[in-house]
Amino acid sequence: MIFASNIFSAQLGQADEFTNVMANILKVMLEHDIQAGIKVSVSGTSSTEVFINSVFPDMSTFANATAKLRQSQKWVDAYMSIGNSKATVPVDSFVAEVMDGFDDAPSLSEGVIMVNMWKPNPGRLADLKTGMRIAKEMHMKHGASAIRGYQVYGGRFSGCYGYNVSFTDMEAMGSWWDAGREENEKYFEEAGKDPAAEVQAQIILDNPAVIGR
Repeated sequence: MIFASNIFSAQLGQADEFTNVMANILKVMLEHDIQAGIKVSVSGTSSTEVFINSVFPDMSTFANATAKLRQSQKWVDAYMSIGNSKATVPVDSFVAEVMDGFDDAPSLSEGVIMVNMWKPNPGRLADLKTGMRIAKEMHMKHGASAIRGYQVYGGRFSGCYGYNVSFTDMEAMGSWWDAGREENEKYFEEAGKDPAAEVQAQIILDNPAVIGR
């Protein structure tokens, strides 16, 4: 499975125009049968960031959908609106390939997502992947709705491996956090004795209050 993310932030005092631009981008993607959605950072970024995410079953589908989208005048107009907008600041973009064993939820997360970006230490990629699989079993047991592990291509986290924990809502995330705290701490204490990777970012995403609703 492939997913892509384009990330933006707003200029101060330009919230209304920014919201309209983001909503229109999402609308055009949905009109072209792309499974897309919007999330907003609530923790872990220096400013509020808006993530426009999309998922595809494989790279061929992603490439074909992208080529078709670029031929659409609606998309050209929507994309140009980003460059012409005084409200919109492009932050990042990347494509990611979901690893085997983490593709059992082939759709966008509906609620809260905890994003963890890890950069493997030299020669330790296999250990990082093994650790993610162990963590998935532990985190699902305590109430996560989905876990997604993936390799990032491009953008500020190029070369990193992401580990996303999804929840139906903030309350579910809080319950999960408290229920698994002791086991989670023991896991990281053990892993920290010989770490396979260094964390690069930890971001909490939620559904937007207004955009795309």
